[in-house]
Amino acid sequence: MPKHQVIRDVGHSLLGVLRAELSGARSKGKAYLAAPTAEFLRKNQPCLLLFLYDLRPSIRVAHEEKWELEEEIVDERGEAHIVKYGRPLDLRLRYLLTAAADDLGDEHELLGLGMKAFLDRPKISGEHLAGDSFGKGDALTVYHDTDFTLATCTAVLGGLGAGPRLAVGYQVDSRLYSGREVGRTRRVRERHIDVFDPLRPPPGSVSAKELGVEAKPPRIVAPPGKK
Repeated sequence: MPKHQVIRDVGHSLLGVLRAELSGARSKGKAYLAAPTAEFLRKNQPCLLLFLYDLRPSIRVAHEEKWELEEEIVDERGEAHIVKYGRPLDLRLRYLLTAAADDLGDEHELLGLGMKAFLDRPKISGEHLAGDSFGKGDALTVYHDTDFTLATCTAVLGGLGAGPRLAVGYQVDSRLYSGREVGRTRRVRERHIDVFDPLRPPPGSVSAKELGVEAKPPRIVAPPGKK
């Protein structure tokens, strides 16, 4: 499993949701994962455009999760091992979603379709996840970013040389896994403990005398005499 492609694969997974929505609505617009420069929007309208504008890495430990992640593997001899890997990097990805069209009404309709796509499919899993960065049971949850404001939009678009335009913010959490192995132990399926009485060693073992625990012979006590 590639360890470094997760940022790309998250973006393409979100893009797949948008493209499926446009196709289902038989829209003439197309969806792109690109920077919303004025030139790109002009050449590709009508379109929906998804742009990753902020990435926040952090390290945290989820509830009831070990610091080092473990994976069970089976070697060529059929023996199972527990492999420990370094701590993954948690990622918070923030996206800007905007639309472009000759007609302002068509532009708003495209943006509404994009918002509907993430409203109807807030969790992306299974075959809808793009790339090889995700394992079985993984999923991406798409959140509406309430911290995305007009000021944020203006700063992002202004930095790209684009004028002000209507846009919506979304965020997704994912993980960048480390390929660094920090430990490996053989899987123990069962344990067997031998317990024996040192006064009665098993056949073939050392004698009780050699162990220094030889039992003393019992003292015979005569029955009380009759009066």
